Amino acid sequence: MRTTALTLTAPELALAALEAAAEKLDIATKQVTAGTKAVLMLAGAPLLGLAFVIALPIISVALTAYYGAKLMAARWAAIAKRVKDVALFFAAPFIGLAYIVALPVVGLGTLAYFAVKAARK
Repeated sequence: MRTTALTLTAPELALAALEAAAEKLDIATKQVTAGTKAVLMLAGAPLLGLAFVIALPIISVALTAYYGAKLMAARWAAIAKRVKDVALFFAAPFIGLAYIVALPVVGLGTLAYFAVKAARK
């Protein structure tokens, strides 16, 4: 069985981008007066927090889909076998029902065929 090592680069990249945005905000606030800095921090902190709160579910779903697809691609043969087994499990009752419905008709047809064949002799 072959194992694949996964690297967690996407979360670090997202975190680095958010840290870069925080650094830009910090640089911008250092260049203004103390009063303006306080006002900007009071207004910017909740907005930055809101950006994190809004981005977190989106990033989580995207990362889950990304790593799920990566795992499925690495183990496609085993997953395809399991999907086939599950599909056959759910199809089995309908196949059985088709046999139950069709076999009496097939049996009567066979019986009629042999009866006609015997009557011709």
